[in-house]
Amino acid sequence: MNLDKVRARPFLLLMISDAVEDGSITPSHMAKIESQLVDMSLKIAKGFFSPVISHDLKKSCSIVMGVATLGLLKLSGGDALKAKKILLEDSVIICFRKGWENVDSLFKAHGSDADRATLLAHYQFSDNEHKDIASIHASLLAEQLDVKLLQNIAVTFTNPLSAMETYYQDEESIKADVQLAVFETLMKRNGIAHTQYDDLKALLFSYRETPDVFADEYSEVTDTILEKLDEQASLRVEGWLPSIEDDLLNIFEVLAFENSGAEIYISFFDEILQGNINPNNFMHAYESLLEPEKQLHTSLKMQIDSESSYNNLLEGEDSELAQDFDLSEYGDHTSIDY
Repeated sequence: MNLDKVRARPFLLLMISDAVEDGSITPSHMAKIESQLVDMSLKIAKGFFSPVISHDLKKSCSIVMGVATLGLLKLSGGDALKAKKILLEDSVIICFRKGWENVDSLFKAHGSDADRATLLAHYQFSDNEHKDIASIHASLLAEQLDVKLLQNIAVTFTNPLSAMETYYQDEESIKADVQLAVFETLMKRNGIAHTQYDDLKALLFSYRETPDVFADEYSEVTDTILEKLDEQASLRVEGWLPSIEDDLLNIFEVLAFENSGAEIYISFFDEILQGNINPNNFMHAYESLLEPEKQLHTSLKMQIDSESSYNNLLEGEDSELAQDFDLSEYGDHTSIDY
């Protein structure tokens, strides 16, 4: 039975109050526990908040209660007899240290730039409420580890064809980059480069007409990709592969194969990347379109023009900067004597 849930108080306080009632914890022992909790609260306030602001002191006390309760639960496994024994034979500081080990694992998962004060706030625990603090911690840690896993996968599959910034990518855009990597591996397997538009068109058409061939090749290349990943990334990416395969088959079906190879190329990769293509890498394909087909990709044309305008602006700024700081007239000695 979850005593803390039934009696709506933190597990730590329940164990202390039960021990006080049965005489296991004497008044002097209780005074020592209270002193230790106060000391730890002051340390939290000094380290993460302000020790002179009452609100921050109250918050720090709640955090100490949550962290110490988490530690006691970890040490005792939620067993009341074991928990009382820990409090009597060791100290509440031992409980806090064990809880802090878990909190520190969350800090490390978030990295050195994490706002630790904000993370600590999740562990606040008042003396008259029930929280499954162990589940809260496990959820926080699992969520952040999943974020880190996705970030690592995103870095692994970063591709210049995509216009998505790695930092802002969500799971769907990361899946799109994995899908792109899978198809580029299929292209390489068939000896097709990105500028061989007609050969790519023929390959896509063959995949549509012979799905069994596509399925076999897809299985081969994805096995190769998975072998290069670590265990966690491999499991995550493997879970995406069926939907990636289905999506590719759907794209094969909707492509207008009566159009030119260049148009098929642009449409295909635009579908994979959900419109988030890097225009710098599609200029050649756009210029290779038939004139009527260019009307199908006015948005890409606008992106290309925008990129060209921006690059020209940067080149102009570099040129002006070079003129402003031209020290050639001073000869070879450009150091300045003060």
